[in-house]
Amino acid sequence: MIKRTVGLIVLTNTTDRGLTAVLQVRGNFNTEKNNQETYRGACQLTVHGSINDGENETDTLLRETREELGEEFAEIVEAELNKDESFIELNRISTDDISVANFGVIIDESALKEIELNSSTGGSIRLISKSDVDNIRELKKTDRENGVPEDEVVMFPDDIEAVKLAFEKFS
Repeated sequence: MIKRTVGLIVLTNTTDRGLTAVLQVRGNFNTEKNNQETYRGACQLTVHGSINDGENETDTLLRETREELGEEFAEIVEAELNKDESFIELNRISTDDISVANFGVIIDESALKEIELNSSTGGSIRLISKSDVDNIRELKKTDRENGVPEDEVVMFPDDIEAVKLAFEKFS
């Protein structure tokens, strides 16, 4: 059975850096698995998760946003999902094992203060600008157990592609 997942990259125009992407940084401990997190310190899209039976992609995005970033932030994202100019599909990737759909949404900078990271994520939020995209490094197998340096933006290849596409499509 193919694992179906969906991701969301949130962008905002900040007063000091212009258009920025909101990334979630993986923490040190995964409370859902009750084990040390793999790829500690790696960046991911703002929200990412598996599609459950009976859910569509939008349902999953909103559920995952509520679980990872809080109810208030999810309400802001939900309002933007209904605006064609604010919410777009970035890419779809399918292999024999997995199907991934990534979307982008642009929100007002003031909405960032509503983010409440769930303790289960164990991570943090990181903002990057378009000029940072060329410095994103692709995750290596050794990063799985060792983690990544705090001063680097390191991501899975499909996430890097989604971030690049988000900046292209919203610029």
